[in-house]
Amino acid sequence: MKTKKYLLIVFLSVCALFFYSCDNDDDAVAGQQTDSSEQDNSESGSITLYRVEGDRIVKKRDENVTGTNLEYQKDTKKHQQIWDLVKKIIPKEYMSKMSEFMIYSGEDSGSSGYVFETEKDLSKWQMGIAIDFAYEGGFNKDGELAYTIIHEFGHILSLEKEQVDSSINEESCKHYFPGEGCSKEDSYINTLYQNHWVDIWKEFNNVDPEKEEEAEKFYQKYKTRYVTQYASTNPGEDIAEVFATFVTSKAKPKGENGADKKVQRLYQKSELVKLRNYIRGNTQKSSERLLPIPGTWKNAKTIGDRNKSHCRLHKSR
Repeated sequence: MKTKKYLLIVFLSVCALFFYSCDNDDDAVAGQQTDSSEQDNSESGSITLYRVEGDRIVKKRDENVTGTNLEYQKDTKKHQQIWDLVKKIIPKEYMSKMSEFMIYSGEDSGSSGYVFETEKDLSKWQMGIAIDFAYEGGFNKDGELAYTIIHEFGHILSLEKEQVDSSINEESCKHYFPGEGCSKEDSYINTLYQNHWVDIWKEFNNVDPEKEEEAEKFYQKYKTRYVTQYASTNPGEDIAEVFATFVTSKAKPKGENGADKKVQRLYQKSELVKLRNYIRGNTQKSSERLLPIPGTWKNAKTIGDRNKSHCRLHKSR
């Protein structure tokens, strides 16, 4: 991940392109839905937007870009190579949850990937991948791109309509409220919140988001609860990092700390174990290592904005 002070991210129910999905909170609060085709994102980092049809991507729009981003835009073979890796990770039956796929430049935000909902009921999502980071040091260097895709897929799995009810506002929500709606009682994110966040929630909210040293101090105090430092950003990033760790680790952890227990709990979900087996089996068919070496993601020293989620910072090399 590129180390930057703050991660530009957002839990939107409204955006349609990367700049809005990772930077504009006001619309998220208003809860308005914006049609992606109406946005001007020429300076947002957006490069090319695709429509997802089955397991194929069909170009929907090229953004008005210049310089390096224009070169990235013309290199559609790289777009397809990135998408081919997405297909190795996300099974066909889950592709129906994706409506759009964005190729963008992550340099300004420092993010390597993001997702956001394109339907109010959380049934459809757009995924974005930063092409500049996807090819930094070579395609999928050290499995970083694959890890990003798994992390973002984890967001979709934990926030889609079967997990979160978008019709319930925060005031009426009896469970964890991630921003898109009210999480269901037995949802992945609410289970994680109830077991690992409730007892420290007040302390977490007392951390000043403008003071990075306070976030660092909070993480160090509860370090054994988190699979990565980035997981301490908020429950949304926590569950996505736990899912990515669950998939990329070779075996079930045997420890008794909070981080290990979070991963162990996912092994109790047969649908997630099936997904893990699919991803690991499908990626191991390649002659090249596609997944990161277990444990390497723990080296990243990054914390995002606690009030936002859905993006992933790029790992510095």
